Amino acid sequence: MIPLHRLTLEDPYLGLQLVGTVAFAVSGAAVAVRAGMDWLGVAVLAVVTAVGGGTLRDLLLGRLPVSWVQHPWPVWVALGTAAAVIAEAYWHRRQEPDSLRLVLAADAAGLAVFTVTGTELALAAGTGGPVAVLLGMITGTGGGVARDVLARERPLLLVGQIYALTAAAGATMLVALTELHAPYEAARWSAVAVTLVLRLLAIRFSWSLPLIPRSPDASPGA
Repeated sequence: MIPLHRLTLEDPYLGLQLVGTVAFAVSGAAVAVRAGMDWLGVAVLAVVTAVGGGTLRDLLLGRLPVSWVQHPWPVWVALGTAAAVIAEAYWHRRQEPDSLRLVLAADAAGLAVFTVTGTELALAAGTGGPVAVLLGMITGTGGGVARDVLARERPLLLVGQIYALTAAAGATMLVALTELHAPYEAARWSAVAVTLVLRLLAIRFSWSLPLIPRSPDASPGA
């Protein structure tokens, strides 16, 4: 089991969590720009994407108050990131800083980091391996789902290239390496790498699960 003291703000892993927060905030802010939202909308989507998955994880684990209430730095980082995305959108209007490629790449980085963080926290709370994998997936995908719902887009979790399965692969690797008593840093980075690489490959080669066939007579809204 991973010691709880290794998951505090003094943890050297904080740098990676910071990267994940910025990455998810960029994806949320960029989606808001693509959707034509105002400054407040950009800020809201950046924050929701950055802390949404972790909030749901903490609620399911009974960790109250949730982590960003005790340590609000992720909210401030997300707001700062949103401001940077807004400035970039005004500075380079013709270069489309809100491109879908940027959203997907940033989302992949955030997915990798927070899947691993959520799995670690679940293991530290004493959950079994399968539950830890599930909570890791929720942590990694929850913010993105909330972002897409608020932007009235179909969540990446449900359509498009393989998404949740990459989080499951990374979380499963972390659980397996932990049970094998592998060094913490090796387990962490291996799980992050697996999640990130699989997600980027899924984007690059359009890997996806089969869609359910629909009747030719079905209407688009059916």
